Amino acid sequence: MAKVFVWALLLGVFLLSGYGLNLIRIALVDKLADPGTVIWWRVLIGGVLMTGGIAFLGGLVFYRDKKRNKIKRPDWKSK
Repeated sequence: MAKVFVWALLLGVFLLSGYGLNLIRIALVDKLADPGTVIWWRVLIGGVLMTGGIAFLGGLVFYRDKKRNKIKRPDWKSK
């Protein structure tokens, strides 16, 4: 049951991130079609959704790799 919850969570994050990217794309196409339109709110909301989704997935991968001891210290910091 826990795996189903995790997959649903990941799918939701992917969909929100994709929706954010789609909002940015639609805003830019609308601006090219009609230069008088206001697009700042679509770009802002789309950027927040996309950045939040990417940050969540990156943090999830980092936490998983750290838990499994797959992250090593860089060579320049070990000296």
